[in-house]
Amino acid sequence: MKKRILATVFIAICFFANNSVFALTYYVSLTGNNSNNGLSEATSWRTIGFAASAASSVTAGDTVFIKAGDYGIDDVFIEKNYSNTDARISFIGFQNTPGDITDFPFSYGDEVDASVMPLINPGDRTIGEGINLSDSYSITIKNIQIGNSLAAISIWNTTSIESNHVLENIFIKDIGDDYSTALGITRANGNTVKNCLIVNATGAGMDIWGDNNLIENCQVYSNESEPTPGGTYTSMDYYIVLKGNSNIVRNCYIERDGNLEDVGHGMEIKESGENNLFVDCIAKNMIGGCFSVRWSEVQHNEFRNCKAIGSLEDVCAFLIRDGASYNVFNSCTSEGCPAGVRFLLSGEDEDYCGEHNTFNNCIIKNADWVFDLNSWYYSSATVDSNLFANCVIDSASYLFNCERPNSGNKLVNCIITNVDTFLIGDDPSSFEFLYCDFYNNGFDMLSGTGNIEADPLFANASNGDYHIPKESPCVDTATATDAPDTDFEGTIRPQGNAYDMGAYEYSDLTVIPKIINQKNLLYPNPANDYFTVNNSEKVLKIIIYNQTGQKVFENKGFNNKINVSGLSDGIYYVVLQTNTNRINRKLIIEGN
Repeated sequence: MKKRILATVFIAICFFANNSVFALTYYVSLTGNNSNNGLSEATSWRTIGFAASAASSVTAGDTVFIKAGDYGIDDVFIEKNYSNTDARISFIGFQNTPGDITDFPFSYGDEVDASVMPLINPGDRTIGEGINLSDSYSITIKNIQIGNSLAAISIWNTTSIESNHVLENIFIKDIGDDYSTALGITRANGNTVKNCLIVNATGAGMDIWGDNNLIENCQVYSNESEPTPGGTYTSMDYYIVLKGNSNIVRNCYIERDGNLEDVGHGMEIKESGENNLFVDCIAKNMIGGCFSVRWSEVQHNEFRNCKAIGSLEDVCAFLIRDGASYNVFNSCTSEGCPAGVRFLLSGEDEDYCGEHNTFNNCIIKNADWVFDLNSWYYSSATVDSNLFANCVIDSASYLFNCERPNSGNKLVNCIITNVDTFLIGDDPSSFEFLYCDFYNNGFDMLSGTGNIEADPLFANASNGDYHIPKESPCVDTATATDAPDTDFEGTIRPQGNAYDMGAYEYSDLTVIPKIINQKNLLYPNPANDYFTVNNSEKVLKIIIYNQTGQKVFENKGFNNKINVSGLSDGIYYVVLQTNTNRINRKLIIEGN
């Protein structure tokens, strides 16, 4: 019996050892040698590829610190952690001492710099594998640059697995000579990509095929357009494309910088994908759609608080194509995009453009065509049963470019101002208008239940402020049917006797939204110079009003310590906006 117990203890010790109870730290530097033990900077290894290979002693739970420098062509194949129970292995770059890179040090316009972070740099865009994490689990890659290479970062799993990788603070620039992807994830779930910058990949910036991945605080740019040996161009085709379910893309920015050969597919869900979320993202100058859904299996996805910007010809803000249906665009904005919402069919999937897509509280300003029912590629395909509710349309040449059949589409509770012409194109518009306000357009008010023709009295339309005052004819004159439950800012509808038209519900602060009983939500209260927000759910926005209802402070993405030293003594109302609630609290400021 004692021998059996001892054997069990020995097996347990081996198990815990393999799962990093005895985790080690290793080093890689340009002064190292792969024949060293790697356990200190003085005895470091020379290449990242060796540290990641099966030949090195790195095992589950270990950390590899990589010193800044140009590692040239260093193909890194992760040959570790082939079990989903293995503890995380981290490969982390540093400048002079481990841990000295606390913020991402690069921005658009910078060149790769080996003195700042370790750089994998083959110097030839026809060679170099970059970093490959295929069929492995729980690997962190942090503070790394990859430039002038054929490939950058690849996760290409044999079967779909919960890879659980973390890619953080990665700078990728100038990838591929024909059609290459800078960061590709295939059949990989549960990964996190954050604080990454990608500039110029000949194919795609990010191609994400998997479920439950998080892409956060990333930027993707393209600014080159040279012919490649394969007959294409170096300009980027896809910027961030998803092909899976329940992925989140948060606070990301993409830009097609210039009149490039590739039209640019911006933030797109393609082929198949449900329950994906794009939130707080910005896309600029994408002719192929700043935000788009494509193919019939792309359903039940949401774009929330996203902004499309256009400064070039034929840029499209929101694109519905090839059968994509049942997707929702909430509180999204198109600013200066020639095409606000475009429908088209290329023949890739179904024979209709898309149906039952919904736009709630969206703003389209300064467009050529607000609704572009584009004839490309099959003009006979229909646009059916899409809903636009509580949207604001301001300043456009045409409300419709109508070049394909359409039916069952409607606008409800919308405000339409400063549009020159109702329609251009060979097909009629069968869109229905209900409880909409038409003002200062080049055409008469359209017929429909509840429609009005009056100045909405926007707060400051020229600066994009489409709030309406109490005196607006759009207050309490809309319908609850098909209307969203909240407005552009998350204010619960209705705030008065009925719903309002437009993207913003008027509130005089006497109607209190949903209140959460939470002690010490704001403390100290009364406050002096600062107060702290103590909320279990992430706060997306904070607004402070004085007793007359005047907004005196607003901030997005703030930390939880708020400076109110500039406010005079008195009583204020603090509104906290989260993903699910709008919370009001009274705040007393004294002693300033």
